[in-house]
Amino acid sequence: MGMELIELFLTFLKIGFVMFGGGYAMIPILRYEVVVRHQWISEQELIDIIAVAESTPGPIAVNSATYVGYKVGGFLGAFLATIAIVLPAFMVMLAIAVVIMKFYNNYLVKGILNGIRGAVLGLILSAVLMVVKGIVKGAAIGNSLATFFIAIAVFICVTFLDIDPVILIGASALIGLVLALLKVW
Repeated sequence: MGMELIELFLTFLKIGFVMFGGGYAMIPILRYEVVVRHQWISEQELIDIIAVAESTPGPIAVNSATYVGYKVGGFLGAFLATIAIVLPAFMVMLAIAVVIMKFYNNYLVKGILNGIRGAVLGLILSAVLMVVKGIVKGAAIGNSLATFFIAIAVFICVTFLDIDPVILIGASALIGLVLALLKVW
């Protein structure tokens, strides 16, 4: 158990260091490390974690690390994975806060930041595709269509109508409950 906890800590420390762009951008990296490389969780479990992490308070990365850490090593595993995922961001932001204020208008710094933005967009698009594939693959056709329509409705409500995402998550859960009671899921 001791070596596995060390591996867990180092894995989430590594994920934390390359987590530019936030939770969605880190999903492909998280998938590779915890599903493919270490096989701590399944692909479907990762998709479920993302759904739960998105609908609970806190960043997806922290919530995901806490879940995987708990599954691998109980309370201590959850604690270590959570600390490991936030430690790099804390250290990097502390260093950047000092440096970026001095060099923000430098064209080389702006070039680096523009390059990182492109990488982040690519990672987010990859995460979206992974989640969509998982929904379609792991569900019956009716379930997939209902999930798809809920996703489109939430997207429209957030993007164009500025409706509070918390309300939409609650409404989506209620719709899911009703569909389950009607045996649609």
